[in-house]
Amino acid sequence: MKPTKQHIKDHALKLFNEKGFVNVRLQHIADAAFVSVGHLAYHFKNKDTIILELYDDLKNRQEQLLSEYRVVPLFEDINAYLASTYQLQSTYKFFYADTLEVLRAFPDIQKKHSEHLQWQMAQLKMMLRFNCSRGSLIPLTEEQETRVAWQLRSLIDVWLNIKIIEGAADRSQQSFMKDIWGTLTLLLTDMGARELEQLTSIPQ
Repeated sequence: MKPTKQHIKDHALKLFNEKGFVNVRLQHIADAAFVSVGHLAYHFKNKDTIILELYDDLKNRQEQLLSEYRVVPLFEDINAYLASTYQLQSTYKFFYADTLEVLRAFPDIQKKHSEHLQWQMAQLKMMLRFNCSRGSLIPLTEEQETRVAWQLRSLIDVWLNIKIIEGAADRSQQSFMKDIWGTLTLLLTDMGARELEQLTSIPQ
């Protein structure tokens, strides 16, 4: 059986994803986890404490993903990173669906997330530089590299939010990855285009 603290976090996360974090009260979490509010409060002082811990879990997993793919970010590694990122965003859907509300409500998360975005930007720039140097992407100036990395980072982080706002029916992993790779399409060399075509022809 899972430790009670993790058990509570799992049920809180499920409720936040289904109802939005602003619509969930401590009593809802206690009921879903089949514990008393008093027992829940033994582990978490309030709902805010749960959200802060969930964000730390998310941030740690995000950074682990970036660390794993940063060594030699070939197209297949980028593809694997995007697939894992989609799964992670699906697990913590409430944060990506309501990012602005979460950041407004929690200054500590806003600070941590800002730092994470800067680190993510640095990793994406490194990925672009590596693939330009090996000839799969066209050469980029430093300014172009920064702009493309910013576009990639922004689309990765707000993709789910945009799809929800648009009312898009297709929020699949395939759609996510297609949209992200589409940002790089105009930068592909002939070699890069062949590599991507071969990669995307393999069933995921």
